[in-house]
Amino acid sequence: MHVKRGVASTDPFKRLSFISLLVVTFLAANSLQAQPAVGANKFLGNITQRGQVRSDYGKYWNQITGENESKWQSVEGRQDQMSWGGTDRIAEYARKNKISWKFHCLVWGSQYPTWMNNLSQNEQLAEIEEWLDLAAERYPDVQMIDVINEAYPSHKPPPFKNALGGDGSTGFDWMINIFKMTRERWPKAILIYNDYNTIEWNNEVNWQVQMANAMKKANSEMDAIGVQAHDAWKLSTSQVKSNIDKLAATGYPIVVSEYDIGESNDQNQKNIMQSQFTMFWEHPKIIGVTYWGYVVGQTWRNGTGLLNDGGSERPALTWLVDYVKNNPDPPNDFPGMIEEATVIVARQKPSIPVSLEGSFTRANPGVMRIFDLQGRSSGTVIINGNVKPSSTMMPSSGSYIVRINDDSRNITTVR
Repeated sequence: MHVKRGVASTDPFKRLSFISLLVVTFLAANSLQAQPAVGANKFLGNITQRGQVRSDYGKYWNQITGENESKWQSVEGRQDQMSWGGTDRIAEYARKNKISWKFHCLVWGSQYPTWMNNLSQNEQLAEIEEWLDLAAERYPDVQMIDVINEAYPSHKPPPFKNALGGDGSTGFDWMINIFKMTRERWPKAILIYNDYNTIEWNNEVNWQVQMANAMKKANSEMDAIGVQAHDAWKLSTSQVKSNIDKLAATGYPIVVSEYDIGESNDQNQKNIMQSQFTMFWEHPKIIGVTYWGYVVGQTWRNGTGLLNDGGSERPALTWLVDYVKNNPDPPNDFPGMIEEATVIVARQKPSIPVSLEGSFTRANPGVMRIFDLQGRSSGTVIINGNVKPSSTMMPSSGSYIVRINDDSRNITTVR
């Protein structure tokens, strides 16, 4: 689980604060199946399948996104009646299996609660704030958030955007404002703008560049650009790369957030996967790829599945697994921005204090921060020189999240 702060006005990534995360717990966890991107410096993710996480998920994917479970309409279809069960399952699966997860999504002009249409702008704003507050309270340590989904003018900008400030002087005031509101509630999450056709078709590509540059100029809290890439498979790899390069020139990291290949012919799908995924994986501005569904017959578009329900792999998936396993260190201009959680598990009696094996040598002072599992700060320790974190640094016996800035080495627990 990796976290970072927002962007700066002159260089949007000087404020990136990369940390290693150590979760100390007294409970046994399920072991993670050996999927291809374990140890890689980019993630290879997927989504839930019809609201469920299949038992074979961990064989292939080390990042998870809910297909529909976390959309506002799914959670609060009826006003003030919250349904968190689906997102809870995603968060728990990610925690147990030591992978990152993305909240998809906070604000979208589709799959939002239609009862919002009957409210005044002031009431809409209050409901948006409540929605963010409740989600942040429940999932304070989610690693990534699609803050806005599909706001290109002819896509699905929310009908309640005027409650957030409308277009305003920048043309993007409401977007700047919702990212600011999200940052206030999730100070360390990676905040993403997500849209489709933004690496495929010229109008959307050009608008995405304009929007990203405006967000950068406004010193917004947007951290990364999510490109859905649902139609990328219809284009040449060179054209898709050219469009990615245009987005990359804005300085923002890119997440390929919803890729799929709608090709029922096995060989054609494999050929496209080999060409385009290799380009994605080797592009230095792309920090991870999420394929959108993987079980044949359970994806939103025909031909996009990679795994037959009986367990046999289509050739594109067999190739993908082998390629990622053999290429764990592709070029990445944002190393460590997305990194698997280091979860150390120990069985321990409450009366026996936790000690942490491993020491840190630093030329300059650093900070070790301690949080409880609800994300509340429990204390800080200044690290200078050679320091071995110990149980005396913990407020009391229990489970904690320990964050050490700029040190990504693993720590193990001992009795």
